[in-house]
Amino acid sequence: MSRKTIVLSLFMVLMITALVACNSEKGKLLESGDITKENISQVCEILNEAGLSNVDVFEKWVKESASGASEKASEVSGFNDADCRMTVMLLAGDQIKFDSVEEDYGGTYLMFDVDAIENNDEYSVLKDKKQLFTTMFGEMAISKNGFAETLHENWSKHGIKMESDKCSVISILFKAYEEDAAFVGHTGILIDCRDIKSVDSDYLFVEKIAFGDPFKIILVKDESELVKMLSERSDYTTEEGDPAPVVYKNGEIIGELKR
Repeated sequence: MSRKTIVLSLFMVLMITALVACNSEKGKLLESGDITKENISQVCEILNEAGLSNVDVFEKWVKESASGASEKASEVSGFNDADCRMTVMLLAGDQIKFDSVEEDYGGTYLMFDVDAIENNDEYSVLKDKKQLFTTMFGEMAISKNGFAETLHENWSKHGIKMESDKCSVISILFKAYEEDAAFVGHTGILIDCRDIKSVDSDYLFVEKIAFGDPFKIILVKDESELVKMLSERSDYTTEEGDPAPVVYKNGEIIGELKR
């Protein structure tokens, strides 16, 4: 065998190996866990297929968050971090329709969110949705019909609707401390993946638990499994005597966080 033939054979072997590896990576199914630089492309494909908005901005947020950008780097990019509510409004804000919003926000639970949206250019995409943001997630008076009806009545009062047959807004309502009010302590987006081949599950939950935590995806078979998973989180605490946090899908009750 000539030297030229040997070199050509080695080249062909390397090319075949590279193609197999590439196809294997493309065909790899998503798994529950952090959204990273390795799986962000797959996640974004699903977000786009589901009709969500600002996916390019979301990808940038994830990459900068995953990089653990230094303070100096964040001063250059303007991005510090995001939380669950900012993430939902970024991706689903264009699909959320409404008849009215609360004009002014005088609460305290969203003060860090509102400050970031108002004063950081990196979050400018959320500025025109600030009033919807505070109306959906901020303090709201507890319903006379019971704590569990509070968020549903708030959505009905303002005509809030998620206009998508692929995505839903999941909200968890908590009793506010030391005041007779409630607020959305966590939220995320539930995507129907039954027609998406790259996901080996019926539903995909996209969330950002808090500032400083990674963006995450959770695979679940149905809503009840999602509620059960959320109930197992030890950081969702309530004061003794307070009602259990209630979980909603697009303003409709789907369960409570059992303890």
